[in-house]
Amino acid sequence: MMNKIVELIINMEEFEFEDLGVEIMSLVDRPAIEVNWMAFSEERDDFEEHVLKIAKEVGQPMDPEDIIYIDGSKDEFATVSDYLQGARALDALEGLSPQTPAELRYRYAGPAGQRTFCATLKALNRTYSREDITKMNRFNPGFGARGAASYSVFEYKGGPNCRHYWEELVQFNNGTKNVLVSLGPATGDAGQSNNSDDRSPDGAVTNNAYLMSKAWSFSTDDQMIVTGPAMIPNALIPRKDEMGNMFHVYFSKDTVRKIAKKFLADNNTHNTDINHDDNIVNENTLLESWIVEDPKMDKAAALGFDVPEGTWMTSYKINNEATWQKIKAGELNGFSVTGNFLEIVQKA
Repeated sequence: MMNKIVELIINMEEFEFEDLGVEIMSLVDRPAIEVNWMAFSEERDDFEEHVLKIAKEVGQPMDPEDIIYIDGSKDEFATVSDYLQGARALDALEGLSPQTPAELRYRYAGPAGQRTFCATLKALNRTYSREDITKMNRFNPGFGARGAASYSVFEYKGGPNCRHYWEELVQFNNGTKNVLVSLGPATGDAGQSNNSDDRSPDGAVTNNAYLMSKAWSFSTDDQMIVTGPAMIPNALIPRKDEMGNMFHVYFSKDTVRKIAKKFLADNNTHNTDINHDDNIVNENTLLESWIVEDPKMDKAAALGFDVPEGTWMTSYKINNEATWQKIKAGELNGFSVTGNFLEIVQKA
């Protein structure tokens, strides 16, 4: 439950405080400005309940009482259980016409899920049509390209470095039983994991970090440039007080604009750290800083970002090879600002 909402500012009326504003641009694994993602992470139980509710509305359960499952990707039956399942399938299919069409289905496959989205789909153990899977494209907000709320779950599964893949099956129904024949991993990216260290039987999607970077766009290796939103106006950012109670903070469009200007005026542009560790370095270079005026026509839109008017965008040249490798590996995913601000409680 949201207890209060706090607006953060850097000035009172016309008076600005010299020691207020953004001092450090942090490169982080979980950008605070991706409000939905952070809120879901902090309130995991609520998110799991939400995903479970929606996921149960699509697909068909794999009930052992109703399903006969055959692994058609094998060259031969290897166990007694395989032979028994084969016999049951032949018995179930005996009364069907040879012209009976098969229905193409998919199942979320791979190791045990760690992310809420993946763990939920694995636990549900349902089969889905392609139309069903398309309906899931908004189930996993924040894990699409540059933090998008929607992306192709069929192609990219649970997002960056996901270890799962879609198993392709053909289904026959005799009126009482469903015979499911596995054809193995689906064709293309859908049948490959997004993690080269934990491949599906058909391998891993190449260049996955580039395809699915959550919070910023980044260039080729020789340029080593990252671009993304530093602050998004009116975005509710979850925080906890000293007692562990959840509350939210936000910055207005006017405040974001003032902070962006003061960041440059105070010559703080070279101050960066990693995950707010206060180990400040001056090796990375701010190349661009701008406020989005027209979300549809702005450069941010051309780069694939879906951000509102008043968003503060930045581009940084990364001059540390180790940091760049962390970005490529998906260990660092966006910007998060560190600074001092005045608080105004808007809602209690």
